[in-house]
Amino acid sequence: MCRQLQIASLILLFLGSASAQAFDNQRQAFIAGLGIGYHGTDLDFSHAGSATETDNVAGIATSVRLGFGLSNQFTLYYLSEGNWFNHDGGTWSLGLNGIGAAYYFSPRARSAYLHYGYGYSYSSLSRESGTDSSKFGNGYILGAGYEFMPHVNLEASYLRTNLADAIDSPYPVRSANWRLMLNYLFY
Repeated sequence: MCRQLQIASLILLFLGSASAQAFDNQRQAFIAGLGIGYHGTDLDFSHAGSATETDNVAGIATSVRLGFGLSNQFTLYYLSEGNWFNHDGGTWSLGLNGIGAAYYFSPRARSAYLHYGYGYSYSSLSRESGTDSSKFGNGYILGAGYEFMPHVNLEASYLRTNLADAIDSPYPVRSANWRLMLNYLFY
């Protein structure tokens, strides 16, 4: 229910800002970004005093960013980075929600950029699995991209999560995720 409320709030914020004519083809204003891509993830199920248990998975990666451009080269935003994959017969989501920033090397399109984000990480099973709980911790994302035409960019990133309360549970304690994304940034 909480996740559905967050998604509904983000959609209302996006629709409300579109009518305020915030989209003027300048990054120096309200920005909203959506992305989809591919991820390869190493899951670490290690528990204290046991041997390392790891697994590799792959699947769909998603990205949502809402924020503000302080200039045409520097943006700050709320980010929600998610990875979706099948593991042990269930559909899992793993990702990061937090604060991010990007620096564009040029104020116009056809610009390379770097981005960073830090926040709380999560891992959860789908509702169909019968498990309704999620595990939380902290994490970060580092990435580089290239805006090859206005609003559209290709991005590669590394997402690292650490779930503090995942010991003695079916959830991975840590994950390392490589992501390749195609993003559209509304500005």
